[in-house]
Amino acid sequence: MQTLICYSSDSRAYIKWLESGCPDEKPTDVPFRLPDETKKGDRYLLYVGGNDKTYVGWGTVESNWRSGTRGWDGLKHVQVVDHMFRTPIAGDDVLATTGFKPPRTYTVVNESLATAVWRAARGKPLSQTDRAIEGILTESRSRSRNSGLRLAALQRAGGVCSGCGVNFSKKHEGLGERCLVVHHTKQLKDTDQPRETKLSELAVVCANCHMMIHINKDRALTLTQLKKRIRRT
Repeated sequence: MQTLICYSSDSRAYIKWLESGCPDEKPTDVPFRLPDETKKGDRYLLYVGGNDKTYVGWGTVESNWRSGTRGWDGLKHVQVVDHMFRTPIAGDDVLATTGFKPPRTYTVVNESLATAVWRAARGKPLSQTDRAIEGILTESRSRSRNSGLRLAALQRAGGVCSGCGVNFSKKHEGLGERCLVVHHTKQLKDTDQPRETKLSELAVVCANCHMMIHINKDRALTLTQLKKRIRRT
């Protein structure tokens, strides 16, 4: 069994296809393409490139390539079963977790990365992550962040901002979730040494709330203080 990237470069065509009920009566209906190496029994990830760069679903290949009928006019196609994600997964999140770069076309995922990419692109942690060492100074003097811990925090949040309470997974076909960031309630800058960060010390907030938290660069607001400010406005 291979792991494939079923690719679309046109986000508008993808949204139109989704809103139309995912038709497949003719080739122009379907914005996604599979690689020539596709065969029965393979699994695939639906990926939208362009400006979106997100994994939007997954599926299984139910047949080998065969000549089309009806509107396909003899063109080769395979029978597939698609499943759309409730919350799309950013290609950059999969890159940070697995090292698999956001694809630029339909392709077969390298066997050594297939399992990790399959899990990460479906929003599943590679292993149970609830704490990790962070804050190691890099050559650029920035402090390292653990990508697995970040992904676990985003999954736990379910698209909801811990500050304003808005469910961004329901905004703009799920793309609104990309407005969320992971905030450290215990600031890494407050210590000179790397330290263990617990999942409970991370909060997922939208970009606006995160800006408000750090409105005073020397003293971040707590989530309680942020919520009080939001209630007063």
